[in-house]
Amino acid sequence: MTESQKSRAGVHLKLTQGALCCLLLVVLTALVLIAAPLATAAASAAPSTARGGDPLALLVLQQAELKDPLAATNDRFGVSVALSGDTALIGAYDKTVSGQADAGAVYVYTRSGATWSQQAELKDTLAATNAAFGRSVALSGDTALIGAYGKTVSGQDGAGAAYVFVRTGRTWSQQAELTASNAAANDEFGDSVALSGKTALIGACSKTVSGQGEAGAAYVFVRTGTTWTQQAELPDPDAASDDQFGFLVTLAGDTAVVGAWQKTVGTVSVAGAAY
Repeated sequence: MTESQKSRAGVHLKLTQGALCCLLLVVLTALVLIAAPLATAAASAAPSTARGGDPLALLVLQQAELKDPLAATNDRFGVSVALSGDTALIGAYDKTVSGQADAGAVYVYTRSGATWSQQAELKDTLAATNAAFGRSVALSGDTALIGAYGKTVSGQDGAGAAYVFVRTGRTWSQQAELTASNAAANDEFGDSVALSGKTALIGACSKTVSGQGEAGAAYVFVRTGTTWTQQAELPDPDAASDDQFGFLVTLAGDTAVVGAWQKTVGTVSVAGAAY
């Protein structure tokens, strides 16, 4: 290439680069003109929040702090909680009731708009020391299920019980007291509860099964009208001492999950399992 050709090529390259720069500037300007009104419209459509329009702020906004209205030392308000719609259920299983230490109570709160207010305090009508009413709670619509794993049943200390309360209007009343058909001392029936429609699932994590202490079991109860009856006992399927099958339970329709948090798996102790 001659010096003249090189010179012309250099000029051509500079012209080409200049043209590309001009074209790029035009494209960027057009994008800005298009994007600006779109961003303004999006900002107008976004919900306003305390953080200047940040929608994630809605996920971390505390609406209320709920407290025991007659708070006392060691009540343990909040040891168990349940929620259904605009109704919250909160257990205080060490609450002193009618002079009975650790008898326990459960509080019902309802929401109107953004305000929560106490609707009721639920208690065992035969409150007893160490019953631990409220150790576990479950809520489905207008039905509440409350465990009292320390309740004495038929002279058996710590056999445990669970209570069903129903709401009519704003009034809650006890519908049933549920106990295991084979209740024994220290079973801790009611340590965990779950509720789905007309079916209740209740854990007795310290139940002796096949001679194995604290192997654990869970019980299924069903409601017909206002009557609850035991439908099944679900024992630890491969019972071993201290498995604590039934320490936690959950229920959805016709499916139950039962936790055995201290289960030995293979050669690993306290590995845990769920069934």
